[in-house]
Amino acid sequence: MWFGLSVVGLDRERYVLVDFYPVKPPYAYAGIYMDKFEGRLKYIAIEPVLRDVDRRVLKIVERLLLEDRSIDLKVLLEKKDVEDFLKRRVDWILKKRRIRLEDEAVEKIKYYVLRDLLGYGRVDVLIRDPDIEDISCDGVGVPVYVWHRRYESLATNIVFEDVEELNSFIIKLAYRAGKQISVASPIVEGSIPEGYRIHLTLKEVSRRGGTFTIRKFSEVPYTVIDLIGFGTFSIELAAYLWYLIDAKKSLMIGGATAAGKTTALNSLAVFIRPEAKIVTIEETPELRLPHENWIPLVARPGRGEWIENITLFDLLKSALRMRPDYIIVGEVRGEEAYTLFQSIATGHAGMCTIHAENVDYAIKRLETEPMNIPRLLIPMMNVYIQMERVKIGEKIARRAIDTYEIVGLNPETEEVILNRVFRWNPTIDKIEHEGESELLKQIARTKFLSMKDIYAEIENRRRIIEYLLEKGMSSFHEVSRVIRDYYGNPDEVLYRVEAGAL
Repeated sequence: MWFGLSVVGLDRERYVLVDFYPVKPPYAYAGIYMDKFEGRLKYIAIEPVLRDVDRRVLKIVERLLLEDRSIDLKVLLEKKDVEDFLKRRVDWILKKRRIRLEDEAVEKIKYYVLRDLLGYGRVDVLIRDPDIEDISCDGVGVPVYVWHRRYESLATNIVFEDVEELNSFIIKLAYRAGKQISVASPIVEGSIPEGYRIHLTLKEVSRRGGTFTIRKFSEVPYTVIDLIGFGTFSIELAAYLWYLIDAKKSLMIGGATAAGKTTALNSLAVFIRPEAKIVTIEETPELRLPHENWIPLVARPGRGEWIENITLFDLLKSALRMRPDYIIVGEVRGEEAYTLFQSIATGHAGMCTIHAENVDYAIKRLETEPMNIPRLLIPMMNVYIQMERVKIGEKIARRAIDTYEIVGLNPETEEVILNRVFRWNPTIDKIEHEGESELLKQIARTKFLSMKDIYAEIENRRRIIEYLLEKGMSSFHEVSRVIRDYYGNPDEVLYRVEAGAL
């Protein structure tokens, strides 16, 4: 069934369609339009058209549903149960009130009932759109802005014109995050049930009215195969990093905001052996791992006199008592960095991200307040990967532009010695190998292996990654299964790769 779709706030003489794709067909779609006068792109949330009579009926139905106290909430255990119940209830209300509408109008009313009562109202399309990474409202009368994976920052056709409507939505977001926002406490941070990070303020601290920011991430994380397909990594770089992670080398991923640091970290963490004990430490739960022996820890800000503030530093100290094989910190920015480097120095493998424009800035950040890492400890972090958003033609993409080995310190100048092993060539949009690996030589010495054996092992892993890419086996489940099987029986996996039957 095709519904009439509403394009709110769009002057068709001014805007030209650039892209159009479904978000929740046949009800909700996204349109990317070009403003011919200003030369800017705009995101248009497209939903079914409501006639005046449909709007009146929708208000009646939603009011009666909210006032209904006869509903037994115990039977509504699953979201699908609630959706089915609400649809039946809409039919019952229309029949009881003797409201007669066409089937298409009834379906549209059901869509808006589910959107408003179970979803996120006017921004529900933005929440559902997998290409949107960030949603922000800066106040009353200002368009809601989104950060789109392919088109970057875009104004939308969604505007909160009414103060009460905006405040009501902010309170709803806070409630879903299990928080309370009020005049006494006008700033709230938390996570909504989908796991997305939210930041809310009221007009007491924001002059243009209440604001909200929703930071999204994929419920099913991208795999390293996905990132290779996007061009973020190369097959050779992925195989090299797989071998180093297996050898319990530590790595740090740097980059600016929205450069893809956490996505890259999550994809690489899947390379950790399945039996390893892993502790992840984050302010907002974003990492998803397939490992059974995984302890995800999340910081908790203290609110009020009787609620203790649990910081990343507190969680990291606690993690060291769990005797993990790997410690993964979502992002280092404070005193927890010092503890992480100390733990790496005592034998734990570490992985983390850092906000930095390049490797030099990352080192400077590590050495100064509030991290205060002594320069002697910096080489404990064996690999540094710099992520960046780059423009490829008309599209925005993420690339691992530099991969460095942190070899040690120059005995004369005490400068950190960096060995760049991979770099992105912007001319041909390809990640190229550059220079010999000092880390692999170090592994050869400590494990009494020849370089020939090491390169042969990396080649085996490269063949597996290449096979997965060629066969389109990029799902989180498939990639983690193959990695797990390879650790259990490498010869069998390689045989099946050669036979094309993995």
